[in-house]
Amino acid sequence: MDTITDFPHPTLGIVRGWTSPSTRQFLGLRYATLTGKWAPPVISEGDPKGIVDATTLGPSVPSPPNGIDIEFSRIQRPLPHPELQQSDVECLNLNITTPKAVSAGVNLPVIVFIHGGGFAIGANSWPQYDFRRLIELSVREQQPVIGVNINYRLGALGFLTSKELVSHGYKQNNGLLDQRTALLWIKRHIVGFGGNPDDMTIVGQSAGGGLLYPRLRYKPWVDTGAVVLVSATHHLQSEVPLFKRMVSMSGTNLLLKPLPEQVTECTYKAIVARLGLASWPATERVNALVQMDTQKLLQASSPTDALLPAVGGKLGLNPHTYAGFHQGSSGSLNIPGRKWCEEIMIGDCQMDASILSTMLNQEKEGIASAFRESLTRSLGSADKAKQVLAAYAITEDIPGDDAFEAILRFANDISFFIPVLNYGQCWSGKAFIYHFNEPNSWDGPWKGYATHILDVSYLFQNYNEALSEPQRAVASQFALDLIAFSSGCAPWPKFKWETKDLHARLYGGKGADTSGKVATVLIPHSSTERSGTIFNLTRSIPADDLSRAWGIFMAGH
Repeated sequence: MDTITDFPHPTLGIVRGWTSPSTRQFLGLRYATLTGKWAPPVISEGDPKGIVDATTLGPSVPSPPNGIDIEFSRIQRPLPHPELQQSDVECLNLNITTPKAVSAGVNLPVIVFIHGGGFAIGANSWPQYDFRRLIELSVREQQPVIGVNINYRLGALGFLTSKELVSHGYKQNNGLLDQRTALLWIKRHIVGFGGNPDDMTIVGQSAGGGLLYPRLRYKPWVDTGAVVLVSATHHLQSEVPLFKRMVSMSGTNLLLKPLPEQVTECTYKAIVARLGLASWPATERVNALVQMDTQKLLQASSPTDALLPAVGGKLGLNPHTYAGFHQGSSGSLNIPGRKWCEEIMIGDCQMDASILSTMLNQEKEGIASAFRESLTRSLGSADKAKQVLAAYAITEDIPGDDAFEAILRFANDISFFIPVLNYGQCWSGKAFIYHFNEPNSWDGPWKGYATHILDVSYLFQNYNEALSEPQRAVASQFALDLIAFSSGCAPWPKFKWETKDLHARLYGGKGADTSGKVATVLIPHSSTERSGTIFNLTRSIPADDLSRAWGIFMAGH
């Protein structure tokens, strides 16, 4: 039975949290303060003589209240969850889960999880992300680690920007600045919880490596095909070391490039117009905007608004290309994190593109023709469009359902699969590649497929009661591999591009001989459930052109 106990911390004072037979949990710890909901985060200082109540989940950031239900609908299985409160300025908090038998200075490895959600929804308090079972597993395996979940600002408060806002002192990319501040707070204080600040692994899932939801759709000039957790890969632009290892689950900054100025300006103008502020003088308009009721601001946001990380700013974000990554092993790729992020673990799900399906503003009947017409325009060639269609067996007379799935296979290849291998190439000899193939067994439109987010539901062990015994074995091994990786151990052979030792870990599969199993293979290999189709295509059509073409089709243009 869990009990409330006091834990002495050298810089935070007495921290009151929950103790179970094998773990401790400290909830709602404030890592930064905000002088206003648009203000930059200011890292919180501790009081060695104070008392901190960490027995209650902290408020989440302002976002659509049904966000958790949206994510459960993607997983196709809900979990019980408490009613969660939101706050404009008290939302920057984190949860820490440690082994019970831990004290200051023990120096355990630390895993920091950044949730996905398309930079629009998500919270550290969602039950599918609870670290307790994963930490319990690490204790049983005598390889203990510490887990941390963070909140960061989303939507307009996290990512609305413009030259006008910046000129009035309001920085861009607040959400990413929050994440960075959380990492710095953890580096400063985790030693008091028994963690090693120099042995941190950051885990980003979807938009964190964000999810795609119907409310998020792209303008035609946004050169990408999806909104994903790319936060971890964005932080590789830092000159200051922020973590030792990185795990990217179904999302990179190749999938979501930072927005150029023309997009952020257009988004800003659209929102202020909806709020009736377009004709106001600049200073009055900015003052009205930053003082506005948050719910009114959220309601003024449209599904077409690109409220996402932007180029430049304090974090120095810059767009990368598939071509740049392909050539990155030569050392020409400008990613400072390549110098200080020692290892990466990166992978995808067999049908990550399931998350894109709700964004396709096309009826299934006739989608093949619409795809052909869009490709012809975006690629500037009917012959190139025919190459794509032929590669994925998309014909004019193909049934709508089959065409829809074939188009998503193309999206999966260009948006999720290739980036995994690009990162593996750039961290060659320091990368661990995985493919999650265990099919979703729960009722819903994607039953039978390894869908986006499914790997997360397995990783944290919080769906174990709903899994079969073989599936639980996959979940357990996935978690053990993360624990080993974060502890500096090789969970399977490394991916080495130069010598073609292209090892990949496979979690489950559709076949009777692969479902519920974990294996390591050299790719390409049929059991990966990935084909070489996209590589054959990129020999004649650059991957960047294919990615841009997919983004345009997604936007319905």
